[in-house]
Amino acid sequence: MKNIPQNNNSKIFSSNLGFIALCFLIGLAGFGYILATLPGTESPIDPSRTCITGGWKFALIITHILTFALIPLAMKIFYQSLNNLGLGLRQIFASQLGLAFIMVAIASEIGWHVTQCWYYQNDFTMLNFMFYFFLISAFSLWSDGLVKKTTVITNLINILFSISLLIVSILYPLGYQAQNDNLKIPIYIALTLVFSVLTYRGYQILDKDWKIILVPIFSVGVNLIFVFLLDKFGGNPYTDPQVSLNALFHILHDLMGTQAGMAIFTWLVYRKGIAQNLQQN
Repeated sequence: MKNIPQNNNSKIFSSNLGFIALCFLIGLAGFGYILATLPGTESPIDPSRTCITGGWKFALIITHILTFALIPLAMKIFYQSLNNLGLGLRQIFASQLGLAFIMVAIASEIGWHVTQCWYYQNDFTMLNFMFYFFLISAFSLWSDGLVKKTTVITNLINILFSISLLIVSILYPLGYQAQNDNLKIPIYIALTLVFSVLTYRGYQILDKDWKIILVPIFSVGVNLIFVFLLDKFGGNPYTDPQVSLNALFHILHDLMGTQAGMAIFTWLVYRKGIAQNLQQN
């Protein structure tokens, strides 16, 4: 497939991008207002559920909507970088769709947290499932966008990813019926598998730059550390509320884990696909 015309001299941080960012921030302010004022759904059985309010709630909201500023920038950088690196329209489209799906996943996650009054508790809901479903799909598409040449192996990997989604979709309602968190383990396995492929393909597209290891260190390692702390010390909104620790570990899980890894990956691709071309010209 013929690549789209390259524009190696185009700058990322242009006045046009600044204007778009300003408009987007205005929209995000309204989005943040809705999140701040929309009440959480309390349990019909026990209305004494603890909610996170005040400063911690606003910090959680800001942390989550930060993704909606980070992802569009990443989309622009990946679009231009993959083009400059000689990848075709199929790969560029896959990466753009994957990054867009991350925003769908985060939107579902935000809805899930609103129904929890922002007090994080691992449970089984449709919004929680949508978060994991679109996140796995996003990483699958994103990794497919880093393949220079489609082969039988890459096609088999894509089929494996699809089967993984089917398996977790079957097991999730079973976990809900049994209230067994262990049936979420296949979700974590699928995410680890997909993210491993994404990291390896990123390593190849970046000409084996060792710094790519920072992406899983933050996105997976640091992320899971704070998830563990959240599970261990985050308390229970009904019987053992630990508002400060729950909110703090929740914020750090997103900010220092997922978002930090994504920002590092975007920075590495920018250096390889755009910054080097600007220096040469």
